[in-house]
Amino acid sequence: MLTRARFRPHPRGFGFADPVDADLLTEIPVTVHDDAGSPHEIDRIFVPPPVAKGLLADDLVDVEVAIDDKGASANAMTLVSRPRRMLVGTLQQGPGRLVVEPDHSLGTGWVRLDQNLAADPKLNLAIGRQVVVLIADGDDGAPLGRALVAGPHVVGSPQAVRAASVVVALGRTAPALIPGGAAAAGLDPAEAQTTHNRVVGLLAGGGRGGAAGLDPAGPVPGVEAPWEERRDEVCITVDSRSTRDLDDAVAASWDGSADAPVQVAVHIADVARAIGVGSPADRYARVVASTAYLAVGENAPMLDPALSEGALSLLPQQDRWAISARFTVAPDGAIGEVTVEAAAVRSSAQLSYEALQPWLDGDTSEIEAEAGDASTTVQPVLTAALEASRRLGVERDARATFEELFDDAEVEPSLVDGKLTTVEATPHAEAYRLVERLMVAANEAVASWLIARQVPALYRAHTGLAPDRLARLRGAVELADAKVPSLEDPDAEAETVVGQIIAEIDRLDQEGRHADRDLLVSVAASSTARATYEPDPSAHTGLAASAYTHFTSPIRRYADLVVHRQIRAALADEAPPHAAEDLRPLAGWLDARAGGINHLQSRERAELWSRLLDRGFLSRPEPATVTGVTAAGLRLRLPRLGVTGFLTAERALDLGPKERGKLQVDEHGLTTTSGPWRVGSRITVRFVGLDQTGRANWRLGPPPV
Repeated sequence: MLTRARFRPHPRGFGFADPVDADLLTEIPVTVHDDAGSPHEIDRIFVPPPVAKGLLADDLVDVEVAIDDKGASANAMTLVSRPRRMLVGTLQQGPGRLVVEPDHSLGTGWVRLDQNLAADPKLNLAIGRQVVVLIADGDDGAPLGRALVAGPHVVGSPQAVRAASVVVALGRTAPALIPGGAAAAGLDPAEAQTTHNRVVGLLAGGGRGGAAGLDPAGPVPGVEAPWEERRDEVCITVDSRSTRDLDDAVAASWDGSADAPVQVAVHIADVARAIGVGSPADRYARVVASTAYLAVGENAPMLDPALSEGALSLLPQQDRWAISARFTVAPDGAIGEVTVEAAAVRSSAQLSYEALQPWLDGDTSEIEAEAGDASTTVQPVLTAALEASRRLGVERDARATFEELFDDAEVEPSLVDGKLTTVEATPHAEAYRLVERLMVAANEAVASWLIARQVPALYRAHTGLAPDRLARLRGAVELADAKVPSLEDPDAEAETVVGQIIAEIDRLDQEGRHADRDLLVSVAASSTARATYEPDPSAHTGLAASAYTHFTSPIRRYADLVVHRQIRAALADEAPPHAAEDLRPLAGWLDARAGGINHLQSRERAELWSRLLDRGFLSRPEPATVTGVTAAGLRLRLPRLGVTGFLTAERALDLGPKERGKLQVDEHGLTTTSGPWRVGSRITVRFVGLDQTGRANWRLGPPPV
């Protein structure tokens, strides 16, 4: 009997096949029988190197399974379907013609090139360089490179890092790998697949995607919606100086008295007025789901740059349409008097975080330079916005959330004048937080407005703690000798559990039990569930908000565009363009597709760090925190760099080059008897070098001071 599964390659040449359910995506355990007829339940099948060759990551396969005393293994596999159509790897001289050695995360063994492609003189002079090729299935089911998409690039160059990151990360969210597929999101599957392939190819080649020039014409909800004249109201945009897509502006007023509310208006570009439902521009945006901001090369906008950076962008002294959230911020930080409206606005000045930061410290010169003649009217708006943000910050700090447990990176990789270097990860942090709090408040205000009017929409849900990580969290509480009684109550509210954990962390810190505190912090921070889009209002525990939506970035996120369309229809007393029953499958699609963009950005950053490390960026021991303990070694996070790593058991135990090591680990992977380490332990590490897959190798440094 054959078992249907998804193939996962391993860098060492073998792989695994994970059995899947009838949807061909959900991984499930299955029962197979050995030669004697005895049943065995398995959830993973080992694929030896000879069988793994010729297969790519995520291939759907039928597996002939053999059972022995070592478990389940594949005798043979037959390709059923292949969702990936792009392959990245290095050119090699194979027997008789050129071949591609795939990126280790995509496959093992050589991939043949079509005879015409293999004869390309450009490729024959590029042995050892990286390429991206479009693949088809050969007669034997093995992938066959048909056309050059990107490269050749020098391996390890920024261009090669971008290309590999795009192909690997976005390939994981190919339409066929998303539950329900493109059809569930209201898209034509063939068109969506073509768009996906085109986007991967364009981005891998350093391009900005395929949004430019797409026709936006189509039905627009809320054409008859009333609108307000707000062009005489002073408002400003605040972004980085390099930002070109300005989708939010802020107006604020306050009489200066401590007990008076601050009046706030957050104006957001009215993208739903310009992008018709079902238009080519809309279908493209729905496929890509969000703008990709990459360190290498230009960003890949969700919408035509002529719109996102031009006609829709809230540029200074330009008349623009907006959807505006207006609310008050009380002295205690409470949001009140929420209204949402369509409005005509005109930004008075384009300000930057770079200028706002010194303004917060009392130096007004840069704000005055950026605002020009509008400076005298702009600064009272900033003063009121600052007071509103301060109040919101005090109120938010009183909420029970895990936000404070996460350490932000201090530096990140960047290309400056074409050279790979590092820059400050969060420059002008105080200025950024000022604006961010106002945007978060606007998202909360709009969510409450939608709920009050029973308008179906996409809400951002965050349930707090992931159910499958509760056992590990309970183990950490016990190991730290802490007390979180709500963890044992299945009916306890997430906010109650989070509040008790934070209280215990504070208690341990006050008692000087820093190792126990670090253990609980590390496990709690890694126990949070992933935020998702949901059609029903649901608590966002990560922000301790009763309801939250994405409203403030419709130029950059498709989910925000959906929310804007629902608002426009509600303002015009029309039926919403997205019915409640259509929003759940759309939410799943957007979670997956936007998640692919996030993975792309994080993978690119991690790969650039590997290049920097290999060039000698770290000459001293680097602080690290143990985030997991396994038999094979220690999982690490280097908080200053914002990267993860792994310290092998051999290096942790300081064994010789030919000795094999193994750590003795407890059931939850929290601590080991093989050494002094447990989750939360603070150590230092030294960079050793990159392995054959490009992953950083580490060894222990001296004890931290």
